[in-house]
Amino acid sequence: MNRKNLMVRMFRALSGQSQREFATTAGVDESLLARYELGLVEPGLDNLTRIARAAGFTVADGQDILRYYDELREPRQRAGAGIEDLQAEVAGILSRSYQRLLRLPLPKRRLDDDPLKW
Repeated sequence: MNRKNLMVRMFRALSGQSQREFATTAGVDESLLARYELGLVEPGLDNLTRIARAAGFTVADGQDILRYYDELREPRQRAGAGIEDLQAEVAGILSRSYQRLLRLPLPKRRLDDDPLKW
């Protein structure tokens, strides 16, 4: 499905309206809107502009949203070290923290204290 058809689907979804309601709002035939959404027919710029406007957007807004969506779908690359280095770093931090906790003095208790309460 091409970008224009995706925009039509996205604009209607963002409008929160049914196909019938949105077609009326946009001034587009309901069956034509359905064919746009199925990718059977590519919308022209006039109809795409009308559909975008009906949802409260512009065609440029739709292009920006789809561009952002594409960026989110791409695998993220962490700059620098790989997962093995990160695991080693986290393991080292946990180990040092645990060793510090073990070196803390135990709390003083009185002879009459219940050992289960301290």
